[in-house]
Amino acid sequence: MPSPFGIRRRIKRLLGIEAKKSAEPEVEPEKITLHILGPKGDEQSVTTYAGSTILGASGQLRHPIASGCSDSTCGTCHVEILEGADNLSEPTARERGTLRESGHPAGQRLSCRTEILKGTVKVKAFELV
Repeated sequence: MPSPFGIRRRIKRLLGIEAKKSAEPEVEPEKITLHILGPKGDEQSVTTYAGSTILGASGQLRHPIASGCSDSTCGTCHVEILEGADNLSEPTARERGTLRESGHPAGQRLSCRTEILKGTVKVKAFELV
Protein backbone atom coordinates (compact mmCIF):
# COMPACT_ATOMS: atom_id res chain seq x y z
CA MET A 1 0.00 0.00 0.00
CA PRO A 2 1.50 3.36 -0.99
CA SER A 3 2.10 5.84 1.79
CA PRO A 4 0.27 9.15 1.78
CA PHE A 5 2.16 12.01 0.17
CA GLY A 6 5.01 9.67 -0.92
CA ILE A 7 6.63 9.71 2.52
CA ARG A 8 8.44 6.38 2.08
CA ARG A 9 9.92 7.55 -1.22
CA ARG A 10 11.05 10.85 0.36
CA ILE A 11 12.65 9.10 3.36
CA LYS A 12 14.49 6.66 1.09
CA ARG A 13 15.73 9.54 -1.07
CA LEU A 14 16.95 11.43 2.02
CA LEU A 15 18.75 8.33 3.32
CA GLY A 16 20.27 7.65 -0.09
CA ILE A 17 18.73 4.20 -0.43
CA GLU A 18 16.36 4.78 -3.28
CA ALA A 19 16.96 2.80 -6.43
CA LYS A 20 18.65 4.98 -9.00
CA LYS A 21 17.39 4.83 -12.51
CA SER A 22 20.27 4.44 -14.90
CA ALA A 23 20.11 5.51 -18.52
CA GLU A 24 22.70 2.84 -19.35
CA PRO A 25 21.78 -0.85 -19.21
CA GLU A 26 23.91 -3.02 -16.93
CA VAL A 27 26.82 -4.55 -18.80
CA GLU A 28 27.39 -8.24 -18.18
CA PRO A 29 31.03 -9.06 -17.38
CA GLU A 30 33.07 -10.59 -20.16
CA LYS A 31 32.97 -14.37 -20.33
CA ILE A 32 36.13 -16.46 -20.37
CA THR A 33 36.80 -20.12 -21.09
CA LEU A 34 39.16 -22.33 -19.12
CA HIS A 35 40.39 -25.68 -20.42
CA ILE A 36 42.11 -27.97 -17.91
CA LEU A 37 44.24 -30.88 -19.05
CA GLY A 38 44.41 -33.35 -16.17
CA PRO A 39 47.38 -35.47 -15.09
CA LYS A 40 45.96 -38.48 -16.96
CA GLY A 41 45.37 -36.50 -20.17
CA ASP A 42 41.64 -35.95 -19.66
CA GLU A 43 40.34 -32.48 -20.56
CA GLN A 44 37.59 -30.45 -18.90
CA SER A 45 36.26 -27.02 -19.86
CA VAL A 46 34.22 -24.33 -18.16
CA THR A 47 32.93 -20.93 -19.25
CA THR A 48 32.59 -18.29 -16.54
CA TYR A 49 33.27 -14.59 -15.94
CA ALA A 50 36.45 -12.58 -16.37
CA GLY A 51 38.26 -11.95 -13.09
CA SER A 52 37.78 -15.50 -11.83
CA THR A 53 40.86 -17.30 -10.59
CA ILE A 54 41.82 -20.51 -12.35
CA LEU A 55 41.11 -22.41 -9.10
CA GLY A 56 37.74 -20.69 -8.66
CA ALA A 57 36.67 -21.43 -12.22
CA SER A 58 37.78 -25.06 -11.88
CA GLY A 59 35.48 -25.38 -8.86
CA GLN A 60 32.56 -25.58 -11.29
CA LEU A 61 33.96 -28.77 -12.82
CA ARG A 62 33.41 -32.37 -11.82
CA HIS A 63 37.12 -32.73 -10.97
CA PRO A 64 38.45 -29.33 -9.84
CA ILE A 65 42.10 -28.49 -9.25
CA ALA A 66 43.31 -29.67 -5.84
CA SER A 67 44.25 -27.04 -3.27
CA GLY A 68 45.77 -27.42 0.18
CA CYS A 69 45.37 -23.89 1.50
CA SER A 70 43.55 -20.67 0.79
CA ASP A 71 46.41 -18.20 0.99
CA SER A 72 48.96 -19.27 -1.65
CA THR A 73 51.39 -20.83 0.82
CA CYS A 74 51.30 -24.54 -0.07
CA GLY A 75 51.80 -24.66 -3.85
CA THR A 76 49.42 -27.63 -4.26
CA CYS A 77 47.35 -25.86 -6.92
CA HIS A 78 50.26 -25.16 -9.28
CA VAL A 79 49.50 -25.40 -12.98
CA GLU A 80 51.44 -25.11 -16.22
CA ILE A 81 50.04 -22.54 -18.66
CA LEU A 82 49.70 -24.18 -22.07
CA GLU A 83 47.80 -21.43 -23.93
CA GLY A 84 46.59 -17.91 -23.21
CA ALA A 85 49.29 -16.70 -20.81
CA ASP A 86 48.71 -13.14 -22.03
CA ASN A 87 45.08 -13.41 -20.80
CA LEU A 88 46.19 -13.82 -17.16
CA SER A 89 46.99 -11.47 -14.30
CA GLU A 90 50.65 -10.84 -13.49
CA PRO A 91 52.19 -13.08 -10.81
CA THR A 92 52.59 -11.44 -7.42
CA ALA A 93 55.79 -11.57 -5.37
CA ARG A 94 54.09 -13.95 -2.93
CA GLU A 95 53.07 -16.31 -5.76
CA ARG A 96 56.59 -16.31 -7.19
CA GLY A 97 58.02 -16.96 -3.73
CA THR A 98 55.71 -19.90 -3.03
CA LEU A 99 56.49 -21.46 -6.41
CA ARG A 100 60.23 -21.05 -5.83
CA GLU A 101 60.06 -22.46 -2.25
CA SER A 102 57.95 -25.41 -3.46
CA GLY A 103 60.51 -26.21 -6.17
CA HIS A 104 58.15 -25.73 -9.10
CA PRO A 105 59.75 -24.85 -12.45
CA ALA A 106 59.69 -21.32 -13.84
CA GLY A 107 56.61 -20.61 -15.90
CA GLN A 108 54.17 -22.38 -13.61
CA ARG A 109 51.47 -20.46 -11.75
CA LEU A 110 49.37 -20.91 -8.63
CA SER A 111 45.78 -21.36 -9.75
CA CYS A 112 44.49 -19.82 -6.50
CA ARG A 113 46.16 -16.48 -7.33
CA THR A 114 46.01 -16.37 -11.12
CA GLU A 115 43.03 -14.45 -12.49
CA ILE A 116 41.74 -14.98 -16.01
CA LEU A 117 41.23 -11.47 -17.35
CA LYS A 118 39.93 -12.27 -20.84
CA GLY A 119 39.64 -14.84 -23.60
CA THR A 120 40.56 -18.49 -23.38
CA VAL A 121 43.20 -20.18 -21.23
CA LYS A 122 44.43 -23.77 -21.26
CA VAL A 123 46.37 -25.19 -18.32
CA LYS A 124 47.85 -28.51 -17.28
CA ALA A 125 46.87 -29.42 -13.72
CA PHE A 126 49.05 -31.77 -11.71
CA GLU A 127 46.46 -32.70 -9.07
CA LEU A 128 42.68 -32.87 -9.36
CA VAL A 129 40.09 -33.63 -6.70
